[in-house]
Amino acid sequence: MMLRATNSLPVSDSTDHLDDPRSASSLRNSMFLFNVDGNHEVMDEMEDIDERSVMHYELGFYDKSDESCIRGTITFALRYDFIHRVLMLHVIRANNLPVEDKGTTVDPYVKMYLLPERRGHCKTRICKKNNDPEFNEMFSFDVTFNNLANRMLQFTVYDFDRFTRHGLIGNIIMRDLFEKSDLYTWTEYTMHIVGSQNKNDYGDLLLFLTYSHQEEKLYINVSKAYNLRPMDITGASDPYVKIEQTFNGKRFKSKKSSTKRANLNPVFHETLVFDIPASQIAETNMLVQVMDWDRIGKDDLLGCCILGKDSPTTDGKSQWESCLTAVPEEGQTKNKPVMQWHSLLSEVPEAYKSMPKAKK
Repeated sequence: MMLRATNSLPVSDSTDHLDDPRSASSLRNSMFLFNVDGNHEVMDEMEDIDERSVMHYELGFYDKSDESCIRGTITFALRYDFIHRVLMLHVIRANNLPVEDKGTTVDPYVKMYLLPERRGHCKTRICKKNNDPEFNEMFSFDVTFNNLANRMLQFTVYDFDRFTRHGLIGNIIMRDLFEKSDLYTWTEYTMHIVGSQNKNDYGDLLLFLTYSHQEEKLYINVSKAYNLRPMDITGASDPYVKIEQTFNGKRFKSKKSSTKRANLNPVFHETLVFDIPASQIAETNMLVQVMDWDRIGKDDLLGCCILGKDSPTTDGKSQWESCLTAVPEEGQTKNKPVMQWHSLLSEVPEAYKSMPKAKK
């Protein structure tokens, strides 16, 4: 979660956009959602809803547990060096790091990755017995400026232990490097360190639904997921979303999103479209599975949810009902998309596991 961002060097006009959550860089990474009819007003409203929903989620309006996952903060600064073609990173300090059982202080250090690459990483020195360490260290990543929009910056904070495995304090993933600045000048950030989630928390998925009775099409926008489970030995996952249509106890069509490499908080903004007759839509359920792609072997389930009247969750039932009962505005063929965060289930319900595929 971003707490603040400030330019560490004074520039007369470069900070005017820092407080604007709908900055050009933010919009650049928000691809179209339901622009099937070329309705830009609907698209802009979707982006507004999406930004507000994520802001509320990350500011704690979507708490599912009394236990806080915030494990302190890290302050750092970024600037792009056009001469040497490197992203400069200044790790300044960490604050309010939690104390584990072994003592009253921690021995923290930080590893940094420029995702999706994980082979080349940087590491700070170890600050002994310090809950508020001052690192003040400079690092650089070899990357072209044009490629920065496709990269994410990950910080992993550890508690050093000479005799056993180092303790994991938490992570930060900066998904949009241009969120607050064009990186032409030094820009300072302070972000929350997020610890591992509750053992019964499998992450969350933001979906937008709309159904056109005129077109007899269901539009499911897979927006983004948050706090997914790490499945790889690197502490990450390669998630994608698979959606299957079920009707009368059988599985019909299935569609998939793209795969996001090494990302526990992936942003998709992809719309999957299903042709479903109006006579069948009320009895249809959609099985939504977030999967971890694996190069070797079977892909793993990260979590799932079900949309429809037979959903085991209140969110799955209510979003489906709201989608089907919504009325399009005058001149529109589709109703406005219905937004909902879904807490992912750990397993696919038995009724869906044993459900046969429909014959073609």
